[in-house]
Amino acid sequence: MNSEMLSAVLVLVAVFIIITVANVVVKQLGQSYVTETALRAEVSDSEFLQGVFIRDEVVITYDGSGVMSYEVPDGGKLGIGSVIANVYANENQIAVRQKIEELENELYLLKRISNPGTTQTAQPSNIEALFTENYKNYLYQREQDSLDSLKELREEMAVLLGIYHLITESDTSYRDRMDAIQGEIIALQQSQEVPVSVITSDRASYFVSYADGYEDSLRMSDVNLLTVEQLEQVENTVIRDENVVGKLIDSYQWILAVVVDNSERKYRDGDRVTLKFASTSDTVTGFITSVNSKAGDAQTILGITCETMTYDLVQHRTENVELILDEYHDIQGIRVPRSALHFRLITEEVKEEETGMVRQVTTKYRGVYVLDGEQPEFRKLDVIYEGDDYVISAERIEKEYLALYDSIITGGIDADGE
Repeated sequence: MNSEMLSAVLVLVAVFIIITVANVVVKQLGQSYVTETALRAEVSDSEFLQGVFIRDEVVITYDGSGVMSYEVPDGGKLGIGSVIANVYANENQIAVRQKIEELENELYLLKRISNPGTTQTAQPSNIEALFTENYKNYLYQREQDSLDSLKELREEMAVLLGIYHLITESDTSYRDRMDAIQGEIIALQQSQEVPVSVITSDRASYFVSYADGYEDSLRMSDVNLLTVEQLEQVENTVIRDENVVGKLIDSYQWILAVVVDNSERKYRDGDRVTLKFASTSDTVTGFITSVNSKAGDAQTILGITCETMTYDLVQHRTENVELILDEYHDIQGIRVPRSALHFRLITEEVKEEETGMVRQVTTKYRGVYVLDGEQPEFRKLDVIYEGDDYVISAERIEKEYLALYDSIITGGIDADGE
């Protein structure tokens, strides 16, 4: 091949390359699509509100002198005659009781560690695995602010470390320490004085160590009489009265009152809901037992009856809460923004079951366009939930439906898919 022909071929190749690149650039400029990956989502129809706790409560008082030592935690259950608090002449006796409790707890843990049945069968590798599992759980519970769980896990890890030490060091024993603790407990018990008074419960109830002044005005039987103004004025307060011991809650059942906009009749009597409070990682299930719209649908008062009693739930009179309607909890699918929705007429062949005849039917489908390579393709949706700015489409195996991880076109395409 002579040089002139070679030059001509090279020129043609260069021109071809230039045309190809130019075509790609023009095509990309003309079809600048904005896409979003199709991801799985779970519907949670919820809103954040201010709730007011309503319980049937009775304030208990003590008009004598002395220092009070509570024998039951907030939210703790009491029977008739159960001791609520012991009253001592001075604070030294309370310190003695606290020290005894600490020593008794340490002695209990050492007895667990030294149990022959445990130390003779335990293997170092198993203990290491259990310790690692407990430590990971400890970190998780710390993130959840679950203080009760942290204490239990910390003690469990201490026991595991103690057992590991015993089975790997044959000359190690906790007997001397246990004997010393037992001696300290006996000495402290001998220094204890008899309480000057004992405060007991006259009913089966739950205890709270403070009063806030709303005990008489916020009763469960009066929920339907409450006004929006009354609820808005409720605050978290504590009565500063040295005679107030605390209060008794007559039942584990209580009501949370919230003000909602129910113009769309979303909330109905009997609906099951889930409550998430700011002060605790625990969730509470309840049922709407009253719907008061006397102030108008936009200011409807809901009474939500619950049957969960914990320390955290009795620390406030009013608290921020997330209210979740349970009817939507099980709805899962692919989340699609409304900006990506399109309608398209599709002609399909349909076989009639009775006659076996096949005929063509044109149906208007709601769907989205996705990028299949470089080309937009229409995909049907099976909508199972509609939100304000999105819909949830069921996951279908048919190829004509939107699939997980498809690239949904949200911009740069018109109603005809161009």
